[in-house]
Amino acid sequence: MANLDFYKKHLNLSTVDEICKALSDTLIETNCTYEFFVNWTKVTKNRDAFKYELALLKSMKNCSDPISDFRDLLKKYPEVIKVIPILLACRDGLLKVLNSIETGLQYMTFDFSKNSYDTKEIENVVKFTKNTGLLDMLCQMDSAIDYLLGVEVGLDTNARKNRSGLFLEKMVTETLKELSARNSDMVFIEQKSFGYVEDKYDVHIPPTLRDRKFDYAVINKGNATNIEVNFYGGTGSKPSEIVSSYINRGEVLSSASWKFVWLTDGQGWKKMQRPFRIGVENINYVINANLLRKGLLEKIILLS
Repeated sequence: MANLDFYKKHLNLSTVDEICKALSDTLIETNCTYEFFVNWTKVTKNRDAFKYELALLKSMKNCSDPISDFRDLLKKYPEVIKVIPILLACRDGLLKVLNSIETGLQYMTFDFSKNSYDTKEIENVVKFTKNTGLLDMLCQMDSAIDYLLGVEVGLDTNARKNRSGLFLEKMVTETLKELSARNSDMVFIEQKSFGYVEDKYDVHIPPTLRDRKFDYAVINKGNATNIEVNFYGGTGSKPSEIVSSYINRGEVLSSASWKFVWLTDGQGWKKMQRPFRIGVENINYVINANLLRKGLLEKIILLS
């Protein structure tokens, strides 16, 4: 349950509704730092991994007989085959395709990860590349390497979700580093399992959590705190699931005398007031970036 005495003492908030309003009124507007949009280091590294194969594909530009020329290219340079999936924005080297629906469902499996191919396999790869439309595009594009860069940028947008909480985690890490520098008895651990903490620091953890990972664990004079961090810019069903899992985690940790802190932020909570309120009501400590900056995390950790 919410530690109302703590909120009353440090924020002069006496009820769950007051806490929810204080948190909701100070949610940050966006998590989009400059680094949020594209991880250019990863994107260019992924592109450059195929620079030789892409250079060979340049020979397909304006060819008069694409199927024949592509077949000859693959026979002479079979290593080109491994780049085909990624040019279609697929990282899996083994693709299964629905080949026919007219006489029952028929599938074909294409393996683009082999080192060598026989004549039939090369013919199948040519057929795949033609039927997906990629072969025609290879004959038209000026630069396959620039095209792949665009593909990688597109694929990298899927990782934005993983980057969404990074700036919050950075804030927490900096706070904990500064706090541990002032408190010699305090240590903090990032992205480990509870079992790791139990084994290394001799801190009891309930068996059901031993194999679970955490964002942060802080050990201060024998007192342990788990901190979980996330950001929600939009709505969805997952936040409700997260709230439920965190309530359960908080209860389990409390039975072992751990404190549990949920640091969350984002405008999405303004449209998900019900699960947010449930979390605030049933988790001991819920804070956002604003309260982190005001020193609330430090007060929770040092609380005996």
